[in-house]
Amino acid sequence: MNMKKVSILIMVLGLASGSLLLWHFLKLNQASPEEVFNDYVRQFSEQNYDEMLQLISEGELEAYGYTKKSFTDKYAAVFSGIEASSIDVLSKELLYDEDHERYEGRFKVKIYTFLGEVTASYQTFFIEEKTDDGKVWKVKWNPSLIFAGMEKGDKVSTQTYLPRRGTIFDRNGTPLALEKDVYEMGIIPGKLGEFNEAGIKKLSTYFNIPEETFQKALDQKWVTKNTFVPIAVMPVNFHPESIDEDLPGVLFQTKRIRYYPENESSAHLIGYVKQVTSEDIEKNAGHEYTSGDYIGKTGLEQVYEKQLRGKKGGIIQIKDEEGKLKNTLKEVEAINGRNIHLTIDAALQSNIYETMKHDAGAVSAIHPVTGEMLALVSYPSFDPNLMVSGMTEEQWKAYSKNPKLPFLSRFSSLYAPGSTFKAITAASGLASGTTFPEKKREISGLQWKKDNSWGGYFVTRVKEANPVDMVDALAYSDNIYFAQEALEMGADKFEQNALAFGFQEDFQLPIYLKKSQLSNDGIDNEVLLADSAYGQGEVLMSIVHLGTAFTPFVNGGNMVMPVLVTDENESVRKSVISSEIASTVQNALIQVVERNSGTAHNLNTAKEVLAAKTGTAELKSKKGEDGKENGFVVVFDTKSPSILLTAIVEDVKNRGGSHYVTKKIKPVLDRYLTENE
Repeated sequence: MNMKKVSILIMVLGLASGSLLLWHFLKLNQASPEEVFNDYVRQFSEQNYDEMLQLISEGELEAYGYTKKSFTDKYAAVFSGIEASSIDVLSKELLYDEDHERYEGRFKVKIYTFLGEVTASYQTFFIEEKTDDGKVWKVKWNPSLIFAGMEKGDKVSTQTYLPRRGTIFDRNGTPLALEKDVYEMGIIPGKLGEFNEAGIKKLSTYFNIPEETFQKALDQKWVTKNTFVPIAVMPVNFHPESIDEDLPGVLFQTKRIRYYPENESSAHLIGYVKQVTSEDIEKNAGHEYTSGDYIGKTGLEQVYEKQLRGKKGGIIQIKDEEGKLKNTLKEVEAINGRNIHLTIDAALQSNIYETMKHDAGAVSAIHPVTGEMLALVSYPSFDPNLMVSGMTEEQWKAYSKNPKLPFLSRFSSLYAPGSTFKAITAASGLASGTTFPEKKREISGLQWKKDNSWGGYFVTRVKEANPVDMVDALAYSDNIYFAQEALEMGADKFEQNALAFGFQEDFQLPIYLKKSQLSNDGIDNEVLLADSAYGQGEVLMSIVHLGTAFTPFVNGGNMVMPVLVTDENESVRKSVISSEIASTVQNALIQVVERNSGTAHNLNTAKEVLAAKTGTAELKSKKGEDGKENGFVVVFDTKSPSILLTAIVEDVKNRGGSHYVTKKIKPVLDRYLTENE
C-alpha cells in the first residue's frame, strides 16, 4: 500500500492534485479532512464530547448501536471513571491511501488518570457525506476510538486499590491508631416488609438510633429495594450472632475503619480521621482524595497525613459484554502508609488520664535526660472513635455543651505558671550573682511593697518566715523573697537569664503549641518585674515548655528539647546554666519535697529522692479581685532520672490549691517509679 502524508501547504506548493483538492474544498466552503481531523483531536483532548459528536458520521454511530446521547454518556462515563483530569496530544498525522482513495488519521495522547499517565494510540478513517448544502467530511467512528481494541459492547472497568493507613505505635509497640475491620449495620429496603414504619421504629429502639437517621438514609436518590443502605458502624466488640431478635431488613457487612484503642486518653494527641469534604478534595491536587476517603483532621493524624495515608493503586481494564478481560490499560499497586512510632508510654498515658478524671487540666511527662515525651494528657477529652463512625445528636450536644470544653487541648494551651517559675528565677539570680544559697532576707509579715510609688499594690505570701534564704523561699514558696531578688537583679538581667529557659525556642514538635511569653512587650516597670519573678504578671507557658525548662536542673545545666517521634529528630541539648547552679537549684527543689513544711511534701516517698516545685496561679483581671486559681506541680526523680512530670489542674481554689494537684498525681508517680525500678 502506498501511503503519503497529507499536508495542505505542501500540496499547494508541490502537487497539482493537492492544489485541485484544496481548490475543491475552498470552492465548496468545505472543511478539509485535515481540518476535521485536527478539530476532532482537539475536541477529544479537551473532552468536549458534544463537539466531537458534530464531527462523527451518524450512520457509523447507529451501526454500533449508539444514539447521540448514549455516545456522549459513554465517553463521559469512561473518562470520568478513570478520572481523566487532562489529555495531552503527543503526535498526530493524516495519511492518504492512494490504493483505496481514503484518508487515515493517527494520533497518540497521554491521559492523566487516577493511576497516573496512560498513553493511548488511535486510528480512524474519514468519509464524505452528502448534506443539503453539499458534501462534508466526517470521522468514521468505531468503539476503538474510546480505547484501542474496544469493540461493540465492551466496557472500561476501573478498580481502586486502597492502601492500608499506617499505624501509630507507642514506645512499646502498643497501637494508638490502627485499621480495624468492624461490622456496619445497614438496611435492605425491600426486606422491611409491609410495615415499613413499624420496622424502622423497632430498629430505632433496638439500636438506639433516631428514626430520622434511618429515614434520611433510605430517602437517598440511589437507593433501590435491593441495595444495601449503610446506617451505622457498630462497636468494635459487636458480633451479629449476639442479636436474638427478628430485625426486619437488617444486614451486616464488614468495613475497615480507623480505630483508637485508647479512646479518650490520647484523643488530643493522636487526633482522628473523618471523611473528606469537597474542600479537602479541592485543596489536594493530584487525585489524592475522592469522595468517601478519610483524611486526618486533628492531632498527629493530621500532621502525618501524607506519611500515614500511603498511596492508592488500582487497575484500568477493558472487558467484553460478559465481563471477560480483554486488555489491561494500567495497573498500579497500592503503597501502604508508613507507621509512626512515638516515644509515648500508652500505659502511663492511660493511667494519668484516669487520675485526671473529674478535673479540667493537663499533664505532660518527659524523660528528663533523653527528652522523650512519655505522656501528653488533656482532660476532659472526647472519644475519637465517635468522630470516625459519627456521633448521635445527643452525643454531640453532650460534648459541645460541656462547660469544661472537652475539645480544648490543654497541653497546647498557655497558663500563668505561678510559683513553679521561682525555680527559673532562682537560677537566673544565681547566674547574675544576685542570689546565692546562704544569702538571707529579713522579711516580716505576709505583705510587702517596695515603697509608696507602688500605691495600693502589695506582694503577698502564704507563710510567715524570717529570715528567708533561697532554699526556704523555694520550699515554702515565698513570693516576697523572689520579688525582692528580681528587683535587685533588675529587669534586663532577669529577662536575659529567664528567656534562655526556652522562651525563644521553636520546639519543633509535631503538635501545635502556643508560643510562651515572658511578657507582652518587655518588662517595663517594677510591679511587673516583681509579679513575673513568681510566675504571674504576663508570664504564660505551656506545660510542655514548663517541663522542658526544668530539664537543666537534671542535666547539669543543659536544657533537653522534647522529642515525640522516635525516628525523626534526636534530642537537642542546650547549655542554659552552669552545672553548679543546676545542682544548687536541684538540691533546693529536693527540700520542697523532703521538708515537712515543704509545699510538695506529700509527694515524699522512700522509693526515690524527688525534687519538685508547686505553684498556684491567680486568674483575675485586676488587683484586689477575687478570681479563680490554677494549681501546678513539676516533679522529677533525681537518683537515676527517668521521669519529669508537669501537671496543671484548673480551678483549685478552696480545694487545697497546689496540694490538691500533688495529691492527685502521687499515685501515678509512685506506680511509674515502682514499675521502672
